[in-house]
Amino acid sequence: MNWDDLKIFLALSRQGSARAAADKLGLHHSTITRRIEAFEAAQKTHLFDRLHTGYRLTAAGEALLHSVIRVEEEINGIERNLLGQDADLRGDIQVTMPDAIATHLLMPDIVHFMDSYPDINVKVLISYSLLSLTKRETDIAIRLTDTPPEHLVGRKVIRYHTAIYASKQYLETHDFSTDPRGTRPKPHWIGWNYPKPCLEWIQESQFPHLKPRGYFNNVLAQLAAVKTGLGIAKLPCFIGDKEPSITRVPPKDSLAFQDIWILTHKDLLSTARIQLFMDFIGAAFRSKRAELEGRR
Repeated sequence: MNWDDLKIFLALSRQGSARAAADKLGLHHSTITRRIEAFEAAQKTHLFDRLHTGYRLTAAGEALLHSVIRVEEEINGIERNLLGQDADLRGDIQVTMPDAIATHLLMPDIVHFMDSYPDINVKVLISYSLLSLTKRETDIAIRLTDTPPEHLVGRKVIRYHTAIYASKQYLETHDFSTDPRGTRPKPHWIGWNYPKPCLEWIQESQFPHLKPRGYFNNVLAQLAAVKTGLGIAKLPCFIGDKEPSITRVPPKDSLAFQDIWILTHKDLLSTARIQLFMDFIGAAFRSKRAELEGRR
């Protein structure tokens, strides 16, 4: 069997449609359907039922899937072990991180790293989910979490703070008090998972009486909504404090929120360029302690 055919089989099994599998593998969807049909013909086995909703594994396909997953684990392990023995400061590094960390914090440091080590090519994959380091979807993950996965290794670099922000005009034109007799309109929280009305962090804030409005499940979208005057939002201080058109809502306190971790797979930790990048970015985070902790 051709491992490339098995990778297509795996992607189609996991994604359930030719288009989704093609997006995952960087291929055209017609290539997926053609290769799967040829693979089934070569094995003389019907592996998928073609439904209007997509592809569904047959019993034979389910049996093959378990075997192919074991093969995938072995091949990924071989690749990690070989990469872990790489002592050269050259080659690619795939790093996943949230968009706000890349755009509002680390971009100058990433550029500085690539200027300092021109033979190392950094590929930044924007993601809030933990891409699989075991499956070599990425080499390094920068994550905002208090509970990093136990099978990964790395370091906690710092704990970042958040505060409540509004546009300056919004703050001047809205009544934040609980007094119902106020003449100015009451402000709104900008919702993260509205219509659920009472999120825990709203209840624990200084403004538990304010209702959420809208739904923006991304911190940069939340920032844009605050700047445009939709309402108030809890934002990382390293984002909110840099924006001249918005300000902290009184009493303007910041609170520690989550830890920032730099993580990799244990098999990759001895790779020179990966260890170098983790040390470099760790130092970059520590140099930004004041802005991460909201001490403007």
